Amino acid sequence: MFYDLSHAIENDMTVYPGDPEPRIGRAEQDPPWTVSTLYLGTHTGTHMDAARHYYPDATTIDAYPVARFIVPATVVDVRGLGDDEPITWEMITAAAERVPAGGGVLLATGWDRHFRDERCLTHPYLTAEAARGLAATSVGVVGTDAMNPDSSVQGTTDAHQILLGHGVLLVENLTGLEQLEPGRLYHCASVPLRLAGLDGSPIRATAWDE
Repeated sequence: MFYDLSHAIENDMTVYPGDPEPRIGRAEQDPPWTVSTLYLGTHTGTHMDAARHYYPDATTIDAYPVARFIVPATVVDVRGLGDDEPITWEMITAAAERVPAGGGVLLATGWDRHFRDERCLTHPYLTAEAARGLAATSVGVVGTDAMNPDSSVQGTTDAHQILLGHGVLLVENLTGLEQLEPGRLYHCASVPLRLAGLDGSPIRATAWDE
């Protein structure tokens, strides 16, 4: 079975404060052809952060090999946490140590249900210790169904600084992780657009089992 883990990109969708708001329109074409216009930021909707997002001279989204985007991954269920509560290393140690080299850890906070309401920025976040723990493992991708792996309330940057600094890719704004069984390994694809020299990209995140 295949699972879609992505928000749809559309006009008037939620974006992180200060990011470009997407504008989708229609270009003039002779009938019957349809061509649409897109204006959006690289971190619109469900998206992947390249190291360049935090480090100005680091790897850009087009420079990663495709194999980095299609990996085994497991879900960690932390949906019991409340507004701006920390996700500690103890909560995710077992999952991180079980994932094969280069695999992914996906944090199911349940905050995708707030994607379009005022609580979207009060999501749980990774502590610096948890980020360091993940960076010390063989994990290659860390994803969350929240707007940010850091605290948007406190303005922390530990997760971005530590994980991107250790070559771990970040996926934000996943949705539908409740479809996946926590602790079980799935095949996961988070394939970005090949945007030359840029810091990230929207993705169509999917998961599937045998």
